[in-house]
Amino acid sequence: MHMKLSKSDFNGTGKVYRFTLAQMVKGKANIITMLVFFLFAALSIPIMTLVMGGEKTASSDETLASGITAVYVRNDTGYELDLGSIQKRNEIFAYTEFVDTDTMDIEWSEDTYESLIKSAEVYVHLQKDVEKMCFSIGAYTLEDKTFSDEAVDSCISILSGLLDEARYIQQNARPEQIAVLTGSYETNTQKVSEYLEGEKDDFDARLGVQMIYSMALLFLCTFASTYIIQKVIEEKASKLVELLMVSVSPLAMLVGKILAVMTYIFGLIAGLAAATGLSYMITGQIMDTSVLRQQIASTGILGGTLRVSPVTALILVVSLLLGYLQVSLISGLIGTGCSSTEDVEPANLTVVLIIMAGYMTGTITVGFGGNPALAALVSLCPVTSMFCAPARYIVGDIGFGMLAFSWALQLAVIMGLAYVCARIYRALMMYRGNRMKFGGWIKLLRQNRVKEAESR
Repeated sequence: MHMKLSKSDFNGTGKVYRFTLAQMVKGKANIITMLVFFLFAALSIPIMTLVMGGEKTASSDETLASGITAVYVRNDTGYELDLGSIQKRNEIFAYTEFVDTDTMDIEWSEDTYESLIKSAEVYVHLQKDVEKMCFSIGAYTLEDKTFSDEAVDSCISILSGLLDEARYIQQNARPEQIAVLTGSYETNTQKVSEYLEGEKDDFDARLGVQMIYSMALLFLCTFASTYIIQKVIEEKASKLVELLMVSVSPLAMLVGKILAVMTYIFGLIAGLAAATGLSYMITGQIMDTSVLRQQIASTGILGGTLRVSPVTALILVVSLLLGYLQVSLISGLIGTGCSSTEDVEPANLTVVLIIMAGYMTGTITVGFGGNPALAALVSLCPVTSMFCAPARYIVGDIGFGMLAFSWALQLAVIMGLAYVCARIYRALMMYRGNRMKFGGWIKLLRQNRVKEAESR
């Protein structure tokens, strides 16, 4: 088969693109849908924050993340502590006030602190024992305190870290040296068999990556296929297509629609992302949104074992575009094989089944871990690769070479579908009868090849 696309196959793409995009933006149903989506995006952050236990932080009278409103620090160590940096370093104490008692006109003592602090406050005394050459930190609270012991322990830990930093600074240690000396470390206890098996896969992180990406592609493809099929069938049923085909090439009609729908959907996604970001910023002014970040961190998606970097965003965008183009071309061909608006639902169902096959394969196979053969298979198969390849790359199952090869195969499929559209799209648009299936495409393609051979 001589597969070749010429520039003339795309004549009129811009005309169809502008017409379709204008129709979509002006449509009442689309306007209502956009308003609903934007309302959902705006309300999602405050609702999730409330459900996850986020508490208001706008008023100092209300319970804070740590439960502690103020920490009074009496520093008798001889080292200067940077108390003002605590709120910036630790989200739990972001709204807790740390006060140096030397700045207060109050005589603090262990005998009088009960009359000076409140139930939501802590008094901390840092001392230096010259004889023992050590330091001690005492934290004093009321018996009816309103915060947990864990919050007090965290407070002491932070002040201990500040004291260590101050000691290193006085010894002229460089910032990078201080970072090494004060850096945290983890301990891990394993059985010998577990250690010999190597690093255990983080199933939650793997599943999280696969689900988030697959859901995004699922939403994009189902949304796009519905629009494209509906538009194609409506134009075909209204005879509008017969007027358009006078000045527009067959492939350009489909490509123009695909690009218009892509612009509309990606514009909608960008708008929803902006609305969600704005909602997060506003919610953060009146509520504690750290619970959302903690929830994301608990999934392990941002863990160090995953290949998460700025390049990851580019990889995901390229993968989403390739998947979108494949599904859009298939939707256009299936839609043009229909003759009436009654065929919209079964046509949509056909595309959805194809999409769900890839989605379910990606979700199910992620549970098999890093099996190289399975990862390669699902990453290269045309139906599943758009769902699996980028996710498998991020979790480390495949390398960039395999990902690039997957992209090349997807691009070949797109070019093949575009070639089929260029050859049979005109005949499909004029077709009237029962919904055409795959065998009908092959028959039309063969007939077109015979006509081209006879005309030479």
